[in-house]
Amino acid sequence: MTGLICCTLECNLACTYCYEGNGLKKEMPSIASVNKQFADAMEEMILFIDELYEYNDGLLTEIIWHGGEPLLINIDLLEKIMKDQRIKKHKIKWAIQTNGTLLNEKVCKVFKEYKVSVGISIDGLKAHHDKFRVMKNGRGTYDLILSNIEKARKMGITCGALVTITDNNVMDLSDIYHSFAEKGLNFSFNALFPTAKNAEEASLDVKDYSKAICNLFDLWVDDVRNNIKISPFEQIIEGLLKPWRGIPACHWAKNCSNSFVAIDHTGSLYPCEHWVGSREYCFGNIREGLRNALKNNTYFAKRTDYLKDNECMACSIFPLCYGGCPWNGMILTGNHMKKDSSICEGRKEIITHIYQRMQQNLKDSPFGSLSFEEYINEKMAAFNTIEEG
Repeated sequence: MTGLICCTLECNLACTYCYEGNGLKKEMPSIASVNKQFADAMEEMILFIDELYEYNDGLLTEIIWHGGEPLLINIDLLEKIMKDQRIKKHKIKWAIQTNGTLLNEKVCKVFKEYKVSVGISIDGLKAHHDKFRVMKNGRGTYDLILSNIEKARKMGITCGALVTITDNNVMDLSDIYHSFAEKGLNFSFNALFPTAKNAEEASLDVKDYSKAICNLFDLWVDDVRNNIKISPFEQIIEGLLKPWRGIPACHWAKNCSNSFVAIDHTGSLYPCEHWVGSREYCFGNIREGLRNALKNNTYFAKRTDYLKDNECMACSIFPLCYGGCPWNGMILTGNHMKKDSSICEGRKEIITHIYQRMQQNLKDSPFGSLSFEEYINEKMAAFNTIEEG
């Protein structure tokens, strides 16, 4: 299970599509207040890491610093947790998801020492990025972030990009790919579809999106010169090769509650960072003990069965996506039991396209001449027979 530490919900940027509402906040948060809240909760966060490691039976455990913007927290406080004697004896894989504007030499020195991998939000080229991802005064952040990434990588920090795909950049994914490939920068991507909260900032059409992603996959597969990773594609390929395990991405998990747990500055526990602050999805506090609290994390336990028997009945890709992210289902419909319909048809098109390309490209393809539906049905039937036996 991966641990997500939500350091703060505050941010130094005002991205117009921010789902946490920071785009509406034109004043900088109180850094002193944010750091005091965090400092007051450090003992709970250390307890969280310690108990999560024990819950994982002493296996390598990933801890992700998250936000808001986690680097609003003084790096000395983050380091104090990472070097705590109770934590140093554990096998911890550290990561952070940041907007990248606050990376500096001091931060990078700490990240290098503790081998913290850094995910940075970059929405493509300068014109795409600076339209949405801006400072509180409206100034773009692209140049600053690219400069910080270059400095961090020179210091030996592993950096990757996270691209939010909107109608602003969806038609330019090939140019974005070439830009990242030239820099040797691995990346991931998420789609921003319109909801009641962001309809003015997002008008992405699912047909445009799925076509663009299929074209991006072809570009990536056919690129023999560059060697960058696009994690969603690698995850889909892994899921196709072992469909009984599904696609190893949180938003397509059979029950993401089994894989993630988040904590905020009060010690409250949530299914993941998206739910932090939604009190109805708080299933306990670390002071009660992690194992005890996790027993109450049952919000999504029956979701897969519900979708299989209702909205996703007989869907060919259901064994791979399980209806998508429950949080997306919630913000689209007001009900976390509902499927993520924003990209439902797009998921089918993208996964089928990748299946067909891999069927053509793999020298010893495990797919044979089977259609996508035939292959999935055959593999799942064989797996279910083994399980029942």
